[in-house]
Amino acid sequence: MEAARFFAVALAGLMLDLALAWVASRVFGLPLWMAALLGLVTAAGANYIAHELWTFQNASRKLSIKRAFRYGLGLTATVGTRVGTVAILAILFGEEHALAVLVAGACVSYLVNFLISKYFVFRKIPDE
Repeated sequence: MEAARFFAVALAGLMLDLALAWVASRVFGLPLWMAALLGLVTAAGANYIAHELWTFQNASRKLSIKRAFRYGLGLTATVGTRVGTVAILAILFGEEHALAVLVAGACVSYLVNFLISKYFVFRKIPDE
């Protein structure tokens, strides 16, 4: 059930992420890598709250400064993965394939984010 909840939150976050990135790139003229960063960081904040309160729920789970900090650390790896993937693919395929490049970057960073969330951020630790 945890994996299904993670997927649902990630899917909603992905829609927010890609919509923001697309608008930032096409409407406001930001470079794709910067638009991808904006979309990811915004959606990640919303996703942390949803994962904390719903995805990895337990009876005593509430927002936690410690887990938020770990989520921020994990987000650093996720952001690096996303921006690096988008930058490389934009060079290889050009910005005329912007949506495909953004989706590919999101897919790669999704996997990284799930693994970090499951095994680092939301792992069960006594007294948290």
